Amino acid sequence: MKIILSLSIAGILALSISGIAQAQFSITATVGGLPSASGATLATFNEVSPPILTLSGSAYLVTGPNYGVAYIPPCFSGSQAAFFGESTMAGFNNYPWDGSQYVTVWDGGSATLNFGTPQNYLGLLWSTPGTGDRLTFYDNANNVIGTVLGSNLPFLPSGDWGPNDTAYVNITSATPFSRVVVTETISPSFEFDDVAYAVVPEPASCVLFGAGLFTLGFGLRRKTA
Repeated sequence: MKIILSLSIAGILALSISGIAQAQFSITATVGGLPSASGATLATFNEVSPPILTLSGSAYLVTGPNYGVAYIPPCFSGSQAAFFGESTMAGFNNYPWDGSQYVTVWDGGSATLNFGTPQNYLGLLWSTPGTGDRLTFYDNANNVIGTVLGSNLPFLPSGDWGPNDTAYVNITSATPFSRVVVTETISPSFEFDDVAYAVVPEPASCVLFGAGLFTLGFGLRRKTA
């Protein structure tokens, strides 16, 4: 029985390590959505040098569209623009495009979001998600704890540069992160704006893991008794 219980503990710990390696991301993507974390800190990137943002290579703060290199502003839906205090502009088909400054990242460039203290929630207005769009999360020791791709989102963009082509994406990680690097591996580009970040309760997967350890410990105590 001791051998079986030891193996059970080892199995649970192995599952835990595997989950941590993948950061156990919980992801939602909603057209017209807003940050899901109450009291999250917002970054709208309207400053000349936004404090949490570092750009490298082919990554830029821009306004409006550039059809020549194919970057298009995110599109607002519902009350999003008012919530973030952003302006809008009339875009393709008179869609309400983001009229303020936003971030565009091309193949070979990167945009890094740096947080002074570890966070476990990230939200962003993500335009036209594609398979080349990539978010890489790092912990405080600069270890990669997981990656979210455009293809991982529970959202299918319409491809018409309108409201159904932009989603507000909420990502919660079981492992705290201190840095997120945004890259694009397939042309043309990755556009985003209105980032929110916070410390929130851990996802249910971690709660279940803790409950499993508690149950196993209770069983050990009963066997000992």
